[in-house]
Amino acid sequence: MWKVKSSVYVGMFKGFLLDLPTPSNINYLYGFGVSLGFVYVVQLVSGIVLSLFYKIGPEGSFWEVVYIMQEVSGGWVVRFVHSAGVSVFFICLYLHLFRGLIYGSFVKTKVWLSGIVILFMVMAASFLGYVLLWGSMSYWGMTVVTSMLGAVPYVGEGLMVWLWGGESASVGTLSRFFSLHYLISLAIMVAAVYHMFELHEDGSSNPLGVSSNSDKIVFHESFSYKDVLGLMMIVVVYWGLVLVLPYGLMDSANFEEVSFMKTPLYIKPEWYFLFVYCILRSVASKLGGVVMMLMAIGGLAVLVWGGGGVYRKVGSIYWKILIGIYSVSFVVLTLMGGEVVEYPFEGIGVVFSWVYFSSLSIMSLVVASGGFVEEGCV
Repeated sequence: MWKVKSSVYVGMFKGFLLDLPTPSNINYLYGFGVSLGFVYVVQLVSGIVLSLFYKIGPEGSFWEVVYIMQEVSGGWVVRFVHSAGVSVFFICLYLHLFRGLIYGSFVKTKVWLSGIVILFMVMAASFLGYVLLWGSMSYWGMTVVTSMLGAVPYVGEGLMVWLWGGESASVGTLSRFFSLHYLISLAIMVAAVYHMFELHEDGSSNPLGVSSNSDKIVFHESFSYKDVLGLMMIVVVYWGLVLVLPYGLMDSANFEEVSFMKTPLYIKPEWYFLFVYCILRSVASKLGGVVMMLMAIGGLAVLVWGGGGVYRKVGSIYWKILIGIYSVSFVVLTLMGGEVVEYPFEGIGVVFSWVYFSSLSIMSLVVASGGFVEEGCV
């Protein structure tokens, strides 16, 4: 009986991964999904190891993190792998998203929407994990962002008090964030499995944006080696961030313990949140800033309105121009989000916030109207 069950599981694994019918013309950009799976596993394992030593004392967890770094054997490696892994995760995640935009992956509605949900969840888990350092920047950055919830009508104040665990952010908030960080990180696994099942149900799209039902080959060995090469590059990036530039992406203010009486000179989040942070502060209204910040990611969902049943002509120069403008605005917003809120950076942030949403709106209108598409290619 055991042999029968094991053979069934092996057959399911082979059919789901190794023998998966795959378009013959996909390129290396399609390997970021596998890279994301690898980085997620690394984050999960390193996070579990860190949780065995992480403690929250009466004054917070700042010195407990120092203890892990200095006293636990190999603790600094695990901590750097986990902190660097967040940056690697977002690099792969954003490139995976842009590849989907370029090649029209939004035609697969369930896959696209589940991917957006995963992006929100990863952002939430990363934000919560950043607070666990209990450094000056992480604390005050968390206070500024979470206080924005108070602008939400009717439920904002109650939601903010529930999240803080009191009338203000304190050590109790840290305990709550640790639990939420753990839960959301595990929930990402469920969403990722659903994302993969929906993708493998119909198979991947392809760079030409046309039907590939009659031109598919087995995933292994034709494309598995490409993914292995991509994973080797991810390992090289890990090596650089962990052993060469371990503090390169960390804010200097986070090397100071939290002071409830003194704020950092300039408050800003980690680099992967800078584009939404720039959008948030570019809107005069507090509530409007929160809405626009959420729409910066959630707005991608509107692309599915006209995406089902048709494939865009990927070679269209107009579509490439739109994606190019959207990408440039993303990069500029990321750069401006790390600058001081003063002239000319504030004005540039406002302008490119409009460029960001304008390009996204035009893309959604093009897709919804059937522009640049080829009917009948499913």
